[in-house]
Amino acid sequence: MAQDVNKQVEKEALFGIAPVLKKEKLYGFLDAVLVLSGYCIATWSYTQGSYLATLVGFKQLLIGAFLGAILMLAIYQLPVILSVRYGIDIWIWLKAVFGHKGTAIMTVVIIIINYPWYAVCADLFASSMGNLAALFGVTLPDFMPLVLRLLCVAIGTAIAYKGIGAITHTTRILVPLLLALGVLVVIVGFTSVPFDVIWNYKPDTSQYTDSIIPYIISIEANFAFVITLVGGMGEVPRLTKKENAGFWAGVIGQGISGSFFVVVGAVMAIAMQYVTGEMIDDPTLMLATLSVPALALSSLLLVAFANIGTQAVGSYIYGVMLKSSFKKADYRVLIMILAAYVAVLCVWGKIVDYFGSFLTISACIYAPLAALLFVDFFFVRKQKLALRSAFGLKGYNAYNYTHGINWVGMLCVAAGVAMSLLVYNPVTGEVHNMLLFRLTPTGFSFLGTGLLYLVLSYIPPIRKYLLRDREEITV
Repeated sequence: MAQDVNKQVEKEALFGIAPVLKKEKLYGFLDAVLVLSGYCIATWSYTQGSYLATLVGFKQLLIGAFLGAILMLAIYQLPVILSVRYGIDIWIWLKAVFGHKGTAIMTVVIIIINYPWYAVCADLFASSMGNLAALFGVTLPDFMPLVLRLLCVAIGTAIAYKGIGAITHTTRILVPLLLALGVLVVIVGFTSVPFDVIWNYKPDTSQYTDSIIPYIISIEANFAFVITLVGGMGEVPRLTKKENAGFWAGVIGQGISGSFFVVVGAVMAIAMQYVTGEMIDDPTLMLATLSVPALALSSLLLVAFANIGTQAVGSYIYGVMLKSSFKKADYRVLIMILAAYVAVLCVWGKIVDYFGSFLTISACIYAPLAALLFVDFFFVRKQKLALRSAFGLKGYNAYNYTHGINWVGMLCVAAGVAMSLLVYNPVTGEVHNMLLFRLTPTGFSFLGTGLLYLVLSYIPPIRKYLLRDREEITV
């Protein structure tokens, strides 16, 4: 049985990333919207909403959450049309940007900086279970939060271990439950406290030297929140029948559905602050405090399914991503490594305390990655790729570059990270350059990296280095 699962996942990693033929396309616009909504919705959206509520008023938060996300998505999601047109994942195109070994390096880096999302997931699971127990008069021992975090990781990994069939069944339950929870929380939040409390809410931002700083940080958080989806943004669109459907499904599914749950988290946090004096982002405790314990009990199932299901989906996506770069590795071993990584973060237990810093650090890598993909696709390679070299077929070496690494692409990523850190220190919160900070660290890094790569591509020796694939164009 285990061998069958591994063969199934190996097929997904090696052949499932091969070009999907037009007759094999599965999704129309609506199906793609639903799947991508499920990909980006998780209870960590409540943490994002709670974090934004410490920075800006509700009206600013509402506008920034939706418009900030949609603006960034509308720009950096454009290359998903390559996924639809050629039926390939963006990680195949990135072989042209970074080289085969360079892409493997970037895959590992992306997982290191992005997989902590699943520690946030586990933390929310443990928090909800602990708060629910307290509501019924049960006092859990001090070690139980860690046990519950690790339990979330273990069950999610076990589902991923069973393969894509178990993932599919889990997500069919996950999305409707999360949507139901979101609607329920909004209703409870707005009916349990005066409407004006939420609508006219403004946080205390007296610790900032300039009132515009927390607002820009909130926009940066919105940019960073959606741009971290870049790693998997080609996996669903490549199965979509039309290019415009694949593009708009990502923008709407992630920009509207994802942002809705961020706003839900903000409503919850503001309402809880009004009632209890503490800003809490736990849906179980919020529903129990503002409504009745029965709703909290029902939310137990929602939170459990949501966080465990999200852990399962994440394990599978990143396991397959690693498998496509490290073809000889066993998928089951890879997801166990991922589980061990999250387990270490769970033992540390402070990922939520550094949520804002974690977001911006993630965007430090994702912003230049998205910029390179955008510029390479539209301006450097002009939507033409040597597919045989991209898949590393024998005798086709256009993307081997320098011992498997395209140093131009790698150095541009390093430059993009430096640009972001030049503007803002995500750990200390110190603004280094107020003028550039107005573009947000993610925005400046995205624009700066893209421009740098474009300029370098016009220097003859570098252009020759980058475009050695022109004689072998297949698509």
